[in-house]
Amino acid sequence: MIGRFTILGLILAAQTLANIGPLGIPAIAKLIREDLGLTLTQAGSFLSAYYIGPILMSMPAGTMADHWGIKRTLVLGQIVIAAGLLAVSAAGSYPTLIVLMIVAGFGYGMLNPTSTKAVMAWFPPAQRATVIGLKQVGLPFGGALGAALMPALALAVGWRLAVVTSALVILSTAVASLLIYRDPAGLPPPTTGARTAFRAVLLTRDLWLVAIATLMFAGVQTVFMAFLVLYLTDVAALPLLAAGRYLALAQVAGMAGRIIFGVLSDRTFGGRRRMPLALAGIGSALCSVAIAMIGPNTGALTLALIALVFGFCGIGWNGVQHTLMAELAGARSAGTAVGLGLAVSSLGVTLGPPIFGWCVERVGSYRGPWIGLAGLMLVALAVLATVRERPRMT
Repeated sequence: MIGRFTILGLILAAQTLANIGPLGIPAIAKLIREDLGLTLTQAGSFLSAYYIGPILMSMPAGTMADHWGIKRTLVLGQIVIAAGLLAVSAAGSYPTLIVLMIVAGFGYGMLNPTSTKAVMAWFPPAQRATVIGLKQVGLPFGGALGAALMPALALAVGWRLAVVTSALVILSTAVASLLIYRDPAGLPPPTTGARTAFRAVLLTRDLWLVAIATLMFAGVQTVFMAFLVLYLTDVAALPLLAAGRYLALAQVAGMAGRIIFGVLSDRTFGGRRRMPLALAGIGSALCSVAIAMIGPNTGALTLALIALVFGFCGIGWNGVQHTLMAELAGARSAGTAVGLGLAVSSLGVTLGPPIFGWCVERVGSYRGPWIGLAGLMLVALAVLATVRERPRMT
């Protein structure tokens, strides 16, 4: 008999392995940049392109999961990511690579809201932020594996075969999801009023406020992931493998943050979701200022501390945001609401790195743009403060 923790393990595996390739690509951006002759802004735009897919697909995919069922959407999302990455490995130019990264992102736009709906279906409200946070560990865990493994693999066999390998791994979890996943007993059938649920989500004030605030959270998070390796190699004069280890360290800290922020939300704050998000935003702002001050003589301990704290705060907030969006909408519209949050926050993911890269090139320094990210986080916290939470149902 399949239990809830088996399903959680399956979902965590799917989330993790789906992110090794896409989130590992920034760690090999230098090799891709040299092969295709790209600019700094172009090399920092790979994740931005990938997250165009979730912008366009997350909300429709959430509605698909609400209306069509979890299993079909879960499997299809993984297949689309894998197919997109296989095509990316054959790209011969920047425009082609970017279009194919967008295609791969459509798959993640299907996977993420659907996996959140699956976890909510299997676990009670008092555990939701914790288990959704654990589920969302898959993103930084996959990113950590990608940052650690993709550079070594790419240096050994070339970046193209490294991307192919990551795609084949995703296909394995698509097959596992097809064979193992099932809905829990007593789950309400998929709703037939998809249009009504979609409209209701779009008209909910607090869902939009959370989505707009976390758009800024997500933009700051992705700038850090997209530019950390480039920044450390260009400014701190670190070799590629050493810089990649700091990105991996940040991803590991993000894994811990997603679990710990979930536990804080469920237990310490009695089901309130805004306070953990506020703590994550404050920590991200402080780290953005700190990273602006590093240079060639910055010690390894300082770099490690910045990576750890930024990873914990800047990546760790995500599961609490999913929980808050789902609870504001209610169980039947949870997929649609999470999809809205992902679509809007993915806009920040897409716009953040190219705007940041343009600012760096425009002013000729990273320092001002890093400090600007801290100011952006203060704006996000002000928006979040206006959200009205619902009391938790036990």
